[in-house]
Amino acid sequence: MKNLTNLILKAAMIWLLLGLLIPVFGSGTWSQTLITGLTLVLLSYVAIDLWVLPKYGNIAALIAEFGLLALVIWGMTEALPQFRLTDSGYWIIALALTAGEWFFHQYLLATKAPHK
Repeated sequence: MKNLTNLILKAAMIWLLLGLLIPVFGSGTWSQTLITGLTLVLLSYVAIDLWVLPKYGNIAALIAEFGLLALVIWGMTEALPQFRLTDSGYWIIALALTAGEWFFHQYLLATKAPHK
């Protein structure tokens, strides 16, 4: 149940930021934004929040998170038709999401959620 709550919080944060930033730095449909967000939520939660964060700490998790986010966002723009971002858009969106992840990691560490 705790993982479901964590996934809902993470998804809300990611979809909110993507919904606000994608129109500013490019174009994409709502369904493409939802698909991108779902991909980011699942990959990031499993790879970073459940594995890197508990083993290596917040700084390493944020660095890994930034790389994963930028790579997945770029990959989604290549895979999804009509989903385009400016070159700086990839980096700014990944940076904004990483900033949001810092707060999410603080929540996870405070509740000891990644250890359960």
